[in-house]
Amino acid sequence: MRRTSARTPAPTPLRPLEDIRGQRRGPGLSAEDWADAALWSLADGIEALSVEKLARRLGVTKGGFYWHFKDRAELLQAALARWEQLATTHVIARLDALRDPRERLYQLLVLTFEADPQGKIEVAIVAGAAADPRIQPVLARVSQRRIGYLVTLYRALGLPAREARHWALQAYSTYVGLLHLAISSPDTLGTSRARADYVKHLTRALIPA
Repeated sequence: MRRTSARTPAPTPLRPLEDIRGQRRGPGLSAEDWADAALWSLADGIEALSVEKLARRLGVTKGGFYWHFKDRAELLQAALARWEQLATTHVIARLDALRDPRERLYQLLVLTFEADPQGKIEVAIVAGAAADPRIQPVLARVSQRRIGYLVTLYRALGLPAREARHWALQAYSTYVGLLHLAISSPDTLGTSRARADYVKHLTRALIPA
């Protein structure tokens, strides 16, 4: 995989909803503001994404929304594109800045498995893919890209292609399994300390000796 140039600008981070709401008093809400706000709404489930409800949460009228988007479907696609950029493209670019492939893999596993407030968004996207055909192609593309990147990391550790793919699938299926666990039984991993201990275990299990 070609390494991202150091001059490539990093995307604007996903801002808290309170910060987006405050933007309405300045230059107004941009298309990215609406997409970010939509992502936070998705954390409550795909069905929670409503233009009217979103405008009410942001303290603006729906008129501003239609300057940027035609309808809810277009907003959903923009939100999914923003999620893909932040949760995959940007993560890969950050990791590629590290020289040591073992360190890249370790940092990826820690970043992936540690608790993250934005993790609720990914859980909702995964859960909503079965019900909304517009989400499935995006989720499939993201999954394949992530698995492909994992394969390159395992290959960089000296594993042959077939074995590297097996390790990559094991790592990614573990991640997907934890997502489903977060949906069905969010308290299973216990306290933040218990989760941190489990993350250490996973890094030992998913990085070849």
